[in-house]
Amino acid sequence: MKADTEKNKAIRKTALSSAKAGLASNVLSRCKPLSGSSFLVLVIVVIGLAGLGLCMKNLRLQTQVDSLLAKNKRIESELGTILMSNQWLALQIAVVEEDKEVLLADAVAQLNEKSRILESILTTVGVDIEVRESMQNSGGQFTDHPEEFAGDLILKTDKYLETVQNVPIGAPVPGVLTSRFGWRSDPINGERAYHRGLDIRGQRGSEIKATADGKVIRQRYDKGEGHFILIDHGNGFRTKFAHLQKSLVKKGDQVARGQVIGLVGNSGRSTGPHVHYEIHYDDKIVNPTRFVRINRYLKRYLKKMAAQSNQSKPSS
Repeated sequence: MKADTEKNKAIRKTALSSAKAGLASNVLSRCKPLSGSSFLVLVIVVIGLAGLGLCMKNLRLQTQVDSLLAKNKRIESELGTILMSNQWLALQIAVVEEDKEVLLADAVAQLNEKSRILESILTTVGVDIEVRESMQNSGGQFTDHPEEFAGDLILKTDKYLETVQNVPIGAPVPGVLTSRFGWRSDPINGERAYHRGLDIRGQRGSEIKATADGKVIRQRYDKGEGHFILIDHGNGFRTKFAHLQKSLVKKGDQVARGQVIGLVGNSGRSTGPHVHYEIHYDDKIVNPTRFVRINRYLKRYLKKMAAQSNQSKPSS
């Protein structure tokens, strides 16, 4: 039984192979060889398809090139804008630098002018601020040419300002000068006497102001001077204000120039409402007149400087 089955499988396999071979022979017998024209058409079609592919590729490349050219043009335009902006900024910087030089020159000129004014004030009231030079305890880099710059003027002006701040300048109260400094006839007994300050008449109760920064070192009542205030301004200066109606400061107070320190009165040995004003320098009594009238001097000085400045300007 098993042998018959194997035999039948062999028979079917042989029949199937014969059928495949017959089918292939039939197909080959029906295929005809290509003619010359058909082969040429086939070649042309293949070449055309290849050319179409190359054309499409070239079109894509051309699009990319156009895109790059447009991008390059935009970059060139942006670079041109940046260049113009840089040129404008350079011009603005040049203008600013020029303005800076002009402002610096003006500032130096103003400092120089203020320095001359302050120096003139100190010279007028007799304050010596010269520096003592010495070859010892000194040094620095050797420079064979002098050069004044803003820093020198600032330091010089600051030094003058520091000194002037402690110099009593101006009148302590507006009014009429009724008795000068020096020898006079005593207003009470008529005898010849030496007046140590200035008497400035004022309305009773009007304000008396400090003539410089300083510290109150004495404030009390005296039979001769009445209510009085003594202020130490430093740099050797002291001022006294006597015959006050009332003192508005006490011993130890710090006062500033222009601060109200008391009221005009008639206390002590006095013939009417006024302020007796003294200035002491290095423990010596000095004539306050130049200090009181410095404002008048300043006006004359500034007027003179303005006239000289106008004369130095070129006429148009």
